[in-house]
Amino acid sequence: MKKIFFTILLTQLLLSTEIEYKIDNGKIHHNHTAYLTPSEELTMRFDVTDAKSIRWYQIIPDTSKFYKNANYPWEKKNPYKWCGYGKIDYKRVPIKAFENKKEVLLTSKILKENRPKNNPYYNAKLGSFWFEAEATLKNGKIIKSKGIKNVERKGLSPKVFRVSYMLDKSYIGYLTTFFNVPGIFGSMPYQSRNYIGVDCADVLVATSKVMRHEKNEKNYNVVMLVDTLKIKKKFSIIDGKPDVTLKWGKAFKKGDFIAVKYSPNGRYAHIGMLYGDENGNGVLDENDSFINAGPNALNVATLKSGAFNGTVVILNNKDKEK
Repeated sequence: MKKIFFTILLTQLLLSTEIEYKIDNGKIHHNHTAYLTPSEELTMRFDVTDAKSIRWYQIIPDTSKFYKNANYPWEKKNPYKWCGYGKIDYKRVPIKAFENKKEVLLTSKILKENRPKNNPYYNAKLGSFWFEAEATLKNGKIIKSKGIKNVERKGLSPKVFRVSYMLDKSYIGYLTTFFNVPGIFGSMPYQSRNYIGVDCADVLVATSKVMRHEKNEKNYNVVMLVDTLKIKKKFSIIDGKPDVTLKWGKAFKKGDFIAVKYSPNGRYAHIGMLYGDENGNGVLDENDSFINAGPNALNVATLKSGAFNGTVVILNNKDKEK
């Protein structure tokens, strides 16, 4: 019996292996995540001997949909009530250019070709991308990396190989690695830290934790961030237009946070990061951009979209200079 048990165990181990990678001409890494900038080259390797065929897949979460762990604030019945982990939809797309290759070079062309239809939140240049590899041996056995079958109660397993492209190695750069991560209202720290799903506050906190290589265990909401961080300015935005004159680089800086409460007696309900003086006039106005998540996936928008119409505060993001 013992011999049979160990034979079965050994067989199971042999039928599962993981994707390895290297950045530029660096060493081979065996962990489940790769962080790099678009100027760097990523080589992935599925090191299987005696393979008759090898197939590669990109696993793409459907970020065009809304997901929730708790009821939305605008729901009439029990707003904010926990309703259980939302089920995220994933699609596995074959990468034909990688077929029968043990070692492959990931390019922006590949990521663009796999763009889902009718999904404005898929970013082919920055953000996170998941991959699976499968080899059929000459004896007929199949060896797979972790992949589409490894969806747990909270979402896709963190052991599925992930590539995260960042704008640069600053806080803002790390925030851009959360493009292509589903928006989940009421997301939990485990989900945000592992790129399973984020909401508006969690993505900002998770970015700091990822950058610092810290675990994200405390669950922050918008109100907690407003109460915790230093308030630089408080004013109103109407139809995307601030009712005061605020200059970029003086009253606030790129990377600072902006939070809003939509009614004077309400609570702060949404938060994002101020990103760009898009028209270059040096003054915060309706044309300027921010990055935010919730209820959508992380995206770049402008103040004229109305997301921050109401009473707002600009909060000092102490990590923005890093």
